[in-house]
Amino acid sequence: MSDQVNEREMRSFSGYVRVCEKMTTGMLSIRGDFSSSEFKTALFKAVGTRLPNEKKVILAQNNIAWMSPDELLVFCDYAAVYKISKNLKMELKGQHHLVVNVSDARALFEVSGSAVREIVAKLAPVNIKALEIGEIRRTRFSQIAAAFWLTSEANLSIICFSSVADYMFNLLKTSSAQNSEVGSF
Repeated sequence: MSDQVNEREMRSFSGYVRVCEKMTTGMLSIRGDFSSSEFKTALFKAVGTRLPNEKKVILAQNNIAWMSPDELLVFCDYAAVYKISKNLKMELKGQHHLVVNVSDARALFEVSGSAVREIVAKLAPVNIKALEIGEIRRTRFSQIAAAFWLTSEANLSIICFSSVADYMFNLLKTSSAQNSEVGSF
């Protein structure tokens, strides 16, 4: 992992919602056979969380998000990512799998406030009104690929590639500026 994360300050902006970049989040991309009971057991032993249902995020100590039919994304403490990765690889030994530390390749943003759905509606082509808490969506925010989910009615998490984190931060900042409310949600 890069030491640059310690040198960078966490960015935040307060408009009619608050936007905050979470700099010290560990992320592991895991691929495997979700139908395998051995895979499910190994995942639980290593991460402490069960396999999420399709298009869901399990909100726990180590959040785990369903990304595709054979891909998960585990969110953990940045300092624990190596230990969890090592434990996963040990538990999955002998099974077809891939575990990759993507902590420095992804950026995580949290948006909070009563109008978080409106911010997404301004930027992404999704039916945000139908989104349930803990349901994940992969989409585009303007020109970039991203995924997002509601952690509550007033809190939203967004991930994107770290190479476009500045662009995402500026999108969210512009969309949440004072006096830019649409008021549809």
